Amino acid sequence: MKIWFDADNGPHVLIMSPLAHEFRKRGHEILFTARDRTKTCELLDLYGFTYRKVGGLYGAGMIGKVRGTLGRAWELVRAMRSSGADVSFGHGSRALPIASRLLGVPTVTMYDYEWVDARLFNWFCRGILLPDAISLERCAAAGISTAKAVRYPGFKEELYLGAGDLDTGIPADLGLDPDGIHVLLRPPATTAHYHNPEAEVILDAILARLARVPRVQLVYLPRTPDQHDLPSRAGVAQVIIPDKVYDGPSLVAAMDMVISGGGTMTREAAIFGVPSYSFFRGRSGMVDETLAERGRLVMLPDAGAVESRLRVAKKEGAITRPDPAPLVAFICDAIEAAAG
Repeated sequence: MKIWFDADNGPHVLIMSPLAHEFRKRGHEILFTARDRTKTCELLDLYGFTYRKVGGLYGAGMIGKVRGTLGRAWELVRAMRSSGADVSFGHGSRALPIASRLLGVPTVTMYDYEWVDARLFNWFCRGILLPDAISLERCAAAGISTAKAVRYPGFKEELYLGAGDLDTGIPADLGLDPDGIHVLLRPPATTAHYHNPEAEVILDAILARLARVPRVQLVYLPRTPDQHDLPSRAGVAQVIIPDKVYDGPSLVAAMDMVISGGGTMTREAAIFGVPSYSFFRGRSGMVDETLAERGRLVMLPDAGAVESRLRVAKKEGAITRPDPAPLVAFICDAIEAAAG
C-alpha cells in the first residue's frame, strides 16, 4: 500500500514521523508532500524524510488563504497524479482533502482543536481523527460530523514525545547557564484566523514579569520579523533566538518552563511534566481544558493572571515520557481502514 502524508506545518512532521516508521514496518510505502513554511521542510530534512515541496506561504486575509488553499490543492494534484497513492493523511491540511477527492484517493484528517471550520473535512474525508478529550457533544457543537469522527485515546503529542532519544546537547549549544532559569517563549500567531489581540497585551505583561526576575535566560521563538525585538524592548536581559531548527520535544524537555500563545509546545510541556503556561486567546478547546483540569497546564486569560499565576523558577523533578506504541497503532489502523 502507498500512503501519502501531507505535512502542511512544522509540527505535523513530528506527528507523522512515528506513523511513517510504523507503516514501513507493516510493509507500506510512504510518500511525503510538504508545504514550505514554518520550518516544515527543514524538519523533514532533520528527520531524514524524502519529500516533494508543494506550495508555500499564502496571501494575507481570508481571500488570500482561500486562494492559497485552492492553488496548493491543484499543485498537489499535479505533483501526485501518477503517484499511485492508496490513501492520504494530513493533520488539518485543507488542500489535501480537495486534491485527494480530485485524484480519487480516500483521505483521513486529524486535528485536536475543535473550533475550526469542519465543512471541508466533513465533505471530503472518510475519517476525522480527534482526541477522546473532545466529546461527541462538543464535536456536534463545533460542526464536526459525528458519523466521521474517530476519537483516539490520549493526546496527539504522545505519538512522538516518548519515541527516540532526546537531544541532551541543546542547553550547551544554546549557551544556557546551568544555574539560570530557562524559559521557552513562543509569541501568538498574529496572522492566524483565530488570533485575538488580547494575547499581545498578555505577552507584554509576561515579558515585563520575566524582565524583573534575576537569572532568567529566555529562549525566544518569534513567529514574524516584527516580534524579534519585543523581549529586549521589555527589558529582558538575556534573550536567545536560536539560529537553527532544533528537535521540538528535546528543546521543551531542556526548559524549566514553557509559555506560549499557541498550543503545541504548551501541550508537549504539560505531557512531559514541564511547567506549562498558555495565553492562547482563541476560543477554548477541550484538550487544553482537560490538561488544565488535571493541573498540567496553567491558563493565563488576562494580564492580571500573569502576576498571580506565573511562577518563574527552576523546574522540580525529571520529565515523564509516554509510551507511544498504543496510539501509533490506533492511528495507523484507522488510516489503513480508510483505504478500504
